[in-house]
Amino acid sequence: MTVTASHGARQLFLAGTRSMHATAAAVKLNLADDVVAPPVRPYSEIPRPGKLSFMRSFMPGGEFHDKSFSEFTSMMRKRYGDLFIMPGAFGRKDSLVTFSTKDIEMVFRNEGVWPHREGFDSLVYFREKVRPDVFGEKKGLIATQSEEWSKFRSAVNPVFMQPRGLKMYYKPLSNINNEFIERIKEIRDPKTLEVPANFEEEMGRLIFESLALIAFNREMGIIRKHRDNPDAMTIFKTSREIFKLVFKLDLQPSPWKFISTPTYRKMIRTLSESLNVTQRMLDDTCAELEKRRKAGEPGSNSMLERLMDIDPKIALVMGLDILFAGVDATTVLLSATLLCLSKNQEKQHKLREELLRVMPSKETLLNDETMKDMPYLRAVIKEALRYYPNGFGTFRICPGDVTLSGYNIPKGTQIMLASNALMKDEKYYTSPNDFLPERWLRDPETNKKAQVSPFTFLPFGFGPRQCIGKRVVDLEVETAVAKIIRNFHVEFNYDASNPYKTFFAMEPQIPFHFKFTDIDQ
Repeated sequence: MTVTASHGARQLFLAGTRSMHATAAAVKLNLADDVVAPPVRPYSEIPRPGKLSFMRSFMPGGEFHDKSFSEFTSMMRKRYGDLFIMPGAFGRKDSLVTFSTKDIEMVFRNEGVWPHREGFDSLVYFREKVRPDVFGEKKGLIATQSEEWSKFRSAVNPVFMQPRGLKMYYKPLSNINNEFIERIKEIRDPKTLEVPANFEEEMGRLIFESLALIAFNREMGIIRKHRDNPDAMTIFKTSREIFKLVFKLDLQPSPWKFISTPTYRKMIRTLSESLNVTQRMLDDTCAELEKRRKAGEPGSNSMLERLMDIDPKIALVMGLDILFAGVDATTVLLSATLLCLSKNQEKQHKLREELLRVMPSKETLLNDETMKDMPYLRAVIKEALRYYPNGFGTFRICPGDVTLSGYNIPKGTQIMLASNALMKDEKYYTSPNDFLPERWLRDPETNKKAQVSPFTFLPFGFGPRQCIGKRVVDLEVETAVAKIIRNFHVEFNYDASNPYKTFFAMEPQIPFHFKFTDIDQ
């Protein structure tokens, strides 16, 4: 219990054992404590714009019209500070936004055993109201909360979070990337060695092909062999389109919950199309697996087979969500890594030296043993994640009241944690505008790593609800970057000062005319 200055003085007087000097010091100390611990301010005093003016700002002519999520939140940060409220509209709750690492840590430390992240309402509505016949109680990690989420996550964690489950994919992923190497050679200009303006789509095809291997246990061939595979191209296009529609419906002001807007109708059509094709493809895969079992062939213990053994509906939902959440985000990470290496040639040379030791030939198939011996590769990818943070951060709803930046935040408040926006803040990173993979490695002289606040680097989230696909993404991007840099010297001889635009996640806004020159050895 804290003892007040007056109570302390009275006790000292009665005891007669301490000097007046000590008593005065105690009074001074307690008064100082009062100064550094001001009363918690009410939620109503948090800075915010008016609801109507905020809505108008997104309309044509408004200051936020056609602005990305990161752009308009950064503008609001300059106006209101590190903590402010974005007013809800059309039935949506207000959202509290914080750029404070102390606040971010406080929220994560108080998120409870069942972290609550507001789902994408339009996606939840589709699974709960439009197609409950398919999803039922298996709506997936994106669309569930509380105990329902916990049961689903507990069921799929052993499949996705154990490294041994990924070992079987090294060889097929190496082969997929070998095919991508050949595709680069096909499409690059024979004189300039530069690839066409649509190379971002080619990278997307590589990532889709890799993710589909896990989601459907089969190769789609859309890199070279079967580029127009209708089912594969339908899922490829819809998975990318859904991300953009979610941003318009669930992050920008939209009345879709009250009236059927054109964007909402497009979202329902896109989700339905993706679901129908995915169902058909999984049915074909199941039939093929059953045929092999009847023939006495052993199972491959693939991630899909393990999910099917748990529940076929879980396999369906995870297949959809792997592609929805993974294709665009991972494609951006791959392009960002290549861009960073292109603009920092000395880092590219250093990475290639490591790769030459581990991959004696360009055709070397990667495995779990060789991948363990590439720390600089992982540091390069980690630094690319920091240098070009993909997205704004994450969302949480605290189960109880918390104090953030001196304000009382009632339970049930939706909180946007802007951790990704801090990755290039000089307050937390030395030379934040320099691409320095070495910052993630131990210093060769001191054997120590640079101290980085863990709540400024959360590209895959934090705690029990962190991204379940992290290991899959790591495997894909490490394999792709290793293969590309082992085969080519990569350059980008154009302006790269502003290559991405962040809506809900980043998307390219320049053509990636990379130059790929063959490596001799």
